[in-house]
Amino acid sequence: MSFGVSNTLIHAFVVEIGVDKIAIPCVKYKNMLDYSEYLADWPDLPYPNFIAWLADIEKKWANNTALLFRSGKEKNFTTWTYQKMAAESRRISRGLLTAGLNKGDRVVLWAENRLEWIAVWIGTAVAGLVIVPVDFLVSDQECLNIIEITKAKAFFYSSKKENVASGLKEKAFVPPISICLTSEQFIDFGKNCESQVLPQIQDVAEHDPISIVFTSGTSGFAKGVTLHHKGVIANVNAAIMSLRAYPSDVFINVLPLHHTYPTTCSFISPLSVGASTIIIERLVGEVVVRDIKDAGGTFLIAVPLLYDKMMSAIDQKYQKLPIIIRGPLNFLRKIALDQANKGKVEFGQRVFKFIRKKAGLESIRITVAGGGPLSIKTADFFDSFGFNMVHGYGMSENCPLISVNTPWHRRNRSVGLPVKYTDVKIIDANGEGVGEIAVKSPSLMVGYYENPEATAEIFSEDGYLKTGDLGYKDADGFIYISGRKKNLIVSSGGKNIYPEEIESHFEGSRIVAEILVLGRNEEEFGGEQVFAVVVPNFDLLVQDYPNKELSDDFLNEVIKKEIERINRSLVTYKKISDFAVRREGFEKNAQQKIRRFLYKTPTNRI
Repeated sequence: MSFGVSNTLIHAFVVEIGVDKIAIPCVKYKNMLDYSEYLADWPDLPYPNFIAWLADIEKKWANNTALLFRSGKEKNFTTWTYQKMAAESRRISRGLLTAGLNKGDRVVLWAENRLEWIAVWIGTAVAGLVIVPVDFLVSDQECLNIIEITKAKAFFYSSKKENVASGLKEKAFVPPISICLTSEQFIDFGKNCESQVLPQIQDVAEHDPISIVFTSGTSGFAKGVTLHHKGVIANVNAAIMSLRAYPSDVFINVLPLHHTYPTTCSFISPLSVGASTIIIERLVGEVVVRDIKDAGGTFLIAVPLLYDKMMSAIDQKYQKLPIIIRGPLNFLRKIALDQANKGKVEFGQRVFKFIRKKAGLESIRITVAGGGPLSIKTADFFDSFGFNMVHGYGMSENCPLISVNTPWHRRNRSVGLPVKYTDVKIIDANGEGVGEIAVKSPSLMVGYYENPEATAEIFSEDGYLKTGDLGYKDADGFIYISGRKKNLIVSSGGKNIYPEEIESHFEGSRIVAEILVLGRNEEEFGGEQVFAVVVPNFDLLVQDYPNKELSDDFLNEVIKKEIERINRSLVTYKKISDFAVRREGFEKNAQQKIRRFLYKTPTNRI
């Protein structure tokens, strides 16, 4: 061992902290795993709809803390108990029904994450109405389109959208109810409607619509994914069985709640087990860390981009440690990662408690990534410090969870094992076993709102949802994603090339901040060549080349060298043959995925 620290000393330290006493299971599987081998042996959630759900969780945990939220520089959290949350939600229900809304009417919700957002979502659901949560980042016109398409009878909005609400009167369709979430009108809404009778459990069928989620789209026109009561509850049940949440947990919700991923996993799942949820006001590092520290957050659910940024911040401080200290720590990180891959995280959690404490994340017991592909580098980094990272895969049309690695059964290169009651098969597989991933589960959507053609197109004849993702399953049932079917590049030699695979090689690059790999037609040979559009990593280039002007010629030179470096690790037909430099970042959706369809034509790429 180098760095002047003897192997004997390291061995003594390992023994002292107890690694030699930790039993490490051998995670080798003979056949495809059955649910009983990797899911919690707990009773399924028994609720046919959200009326039954709200009544039961209020009864079980009335005085427990359900939600925590603070705004701006507030020192203390505003907290809602389960009883308070239920009361606020039913107030909204009574207000909507008193105003004349009937079963199945749509309610549009356009606001940032906050307590009132939760009350409107639940209140709409238990009134037998349909909630339409809208991405807060969409344009005013896109939101107005959704209001008109759904013929919404009520519109709840953020104070930042007052101008949109005031302009509604000039539109062809105007919702009868239009209320700002932070107004006196909202506080009073439904207060004097105690005599209004609310629907009973038997009044709302399991497959009645509960939500319409308009996809933000990486591929063009948004479609309204219509979800049903039992489907959402079944997916919540699946999430709980895979990741094993407990009443003692404190979830950290950092993602925009309009999306099915945080709605299912960060909002409804914790409430279904009696846990608490911190609603983070802003996705700013210091805000997130402060809320986690002050509330004792244990369960962090986020998108890969956030974890990439966290990794960069933690690693930057870690690299400043003297090399004589980092040497032994790196050795211990390898042990921690090895154990995590075998389903044991205790070693890393014990050894690197001081690192997590320094980062303000000491209380976190599990980190979950979803909503996009997670870099193997990022997953291994967090596991090596005992953060217990797992990641999964989903689609809004399935509420969304399809598969997930669990802390006890994981492979960081895969997106995990199918969640409970979910059947995943590969259709039209090629010789390498790669084909389109298809899913059947109780969480499948009712269909796309008023779009029967698109609905028919996405389902197979035997009722499976065709995800549009290409991938394969290994012998144990773990699922691997190769890329998007519509993004597939076919070379002149007939080889299939997955752009996402090539893009992943640039993760962690100090030269390339963002890269989009596309197919460019080869007129002479009839196939496509691999073409890349690159956004330089300006911040790091300034650090690495302090005396250089970041001119076009210089950027082309360093990017060319970086591509050549990556090309050396790729087989011939996957090598990038040409590239263009783009000085601005790509436009992305709410999950921070590049909206690839915008860059199909050469004129839009630069």
